[in-house]
Amino acid sequence: MGRFFHYFLLAILGFSLGVGRWLISIHEPVEEDIDFYNGQTLEFTGVVEEVDVRRNKAKYTIAVEDEFEGQVLITLKKYPQLAYGDRVEVYGELQAPGAFNGFNYGDYLSRFSTYSVMYYPHVEVLESGQGSLFWHGMTWLQNRFMQQVNILFPEPHASFEAGLLVGARKGIPDELMEKFNITGLTHIIAISGYNITIIIVFVMWMLKSLPRKTGFAVAIAAIVLFTLFVGASPAVVRASIMGILGLIALNYGRQNNINLTILWSAALMVVWNPKVLVYDVGFQLSFAAVMGLIYVAPHFERYSQKLPEAFGIREAIVMTLSAQVMALPIIIYNFERLSMIAPISNLLVAFAIPPAMMFGFVAVLLSFIFQPLAMVFAYLAWGILTYIIKIIEWTALIPYASVDIPGMRFWMMVGYYILLGGGLWWVEWRRRKFQLQSDVEHSSRILQPQRQKNVEHSARVFQRDGPTASSQNPNAGANPNAGADL
Repeated sequence: MGRFFHYFLLAILGFSLGVGRWLISIHEPVEEDIDFYNGQTLEFTGVVEEVDVRRNKAKYTIAVEDEFEGQVLITLKKYPQLAYGDRVEVYGELQAPGAFNGFNYGDYLSRFSTYSVMYYPHVEVLESGQGSLFWHGMTWLQNRFMQQVNILFPEPHASFEAGLLVGARKGIPDELMEKFNITGLTHIIAISGYNITIIIVFVMWMLKSLPRKTGFAVAIAAIVLFTLFVGASPAVVRASIMGILGLIALNYGRQNNINLTILWSAALMVVWNPKVLVYDVGFQLSFAAVMGLIYVAPHFERYSQKLPEAFGIREAIVMTLSAQVMALPIIIYNFERLSMIAPISNLLVAFAIPPAMMFGFVAVLLSFIFQPLAMVFAYLAWGILTYIIKIIEWTALIPYASVDIPGMRFWMMVGYYILLGGGLWWVEWRRRKFQLQSDVEHSSRILQPQRQKNVEHSARVFQRDGPTASSQNPNAGANPNAGADL
């Protein structure tokens, strides 16, 4: 009773602190905040902090300067383009982000402390070169990388490869993007814990000749550089953390209890920005995927030993299926759609993702040095990408490949996880029970010859020297019923 009361008090304390942190995070604009003037036509100056160029438009996050504070997300035509560090003067109607098709855009942007938007305002560039010199260098490197991708691959392969490597999927045609949605494969072209875990697994596979700790350290360093390379946005940082935790789950889950590590990491991210827990579906999916690697993946691993290990194929398949099982209700709850073909399409595609990423990345690196050799790797990547696209197109044509499931309630999602948790517990309990029985039988088979040997020795001593000598023999003492057995 005392322990239950202790845990109950801790739960109440944690819930109270969580509610308090949430209340603190609620934004109430004051006159100094730019969003205080939502609904008015306004002119302000600011610096471009984030660039998001899409197929037919571009979005820029502007850090407001001078008399105002805050950020504004502006939408412009694709050309001419602004660049990171441009100081601009913006004039237009300031609006609060609205909601459309059941999606609350305001809640989504609030995760980034952005509460105002402008659509196609008048923009004048005052000067360039503002901002961090480091991020200027990283932006230039990323742009050069994307240029080489576009040189090496035709569309839609170029946008597909860019989505795999850096999460830049803006150039993928809408028709193909819809097929990604139907087949449940959009996660492979977004920066998520899943993709980053694949990168880590692949790096460690390449370094498997090195000690595990060395390979692990190199893989972590690669992820840090990758995170900086793609911009270190909050979503990418979150995905990197979850990806690294996923790696720990894959490699050390059986040796160490990492449950508290996962929970503390998620808790710290929520404390830092509590809105990610409610408004950030990506956070929810990444967390679910990592939990899948901890609790579901070990069960899939027992049935995947015959799959090839090259390029991390086995791990990719195990990760994909584990993540899908754990993330399923979150997907249905938020998107009201279920891809019935997703398990098959993921199984057909998962093994091809690591080599597609590897050959594409190597091709881009070599293109800076020797173009003909780069084209060899580009053709290999193109062939794999073509296979994946064909699988997506074919599986998307299957009747009822995707079905709409409106009306998913929160309690249904909770019920799913209760049933899943109970099923996993039961499977693990049976595994341990059978393992214990197997160990007992194995021990009996090992001990039986020795026991028989002791009985035979006692019998020989009894026949030769009589019961007195037999009882004094230490081996006879090991089996006091040896004489009775005769």
